[in-house]
Amino acid sequence: MSAALVALFAPYCDGANRAAVLEQALERLAVGSWRGARPLQPSGLRPFELRWSGEASPLEPSRCTLTFPEQAEVRYSFALPAYQLVLWLMDGLEAGGDDLPIGFWHWLLLGASPETRSA
Repeated sequence: MSAALVALFAPYCDGANRAAVLEQALERLAVGSWRGARPLQPSGLRPFELRWSGEASPLEPSRCTLTFPEQAEVRYSFALPAYQLVLWLMDGLEAGGDDLPIGFWHWLLLGASPETRSA
């Protein structure tokens, strides 16, 4: 991972305290997608794929598309600053699962403002 890219995102993504996961998230950002599964209550999983494109610069917009393989008609398209996407990737990676953090889902489905740190 480019040290310059890490330095560029660090002020926006708590890079001083979360340097290792920031590097992992920037590697994932370069891949352009996250395939995972959202746990359902009381049981089960809903597979999803989040894809994005855009400049690797914190304030530049990342254009994203969220799809669900089992429901081809469900598609969410949105844009957000790249640093916010990186923060959600960091939180998802730290959680160690296949899901994105709850902050992402609240933002997407409820219109909740992204927090500095999504749990």
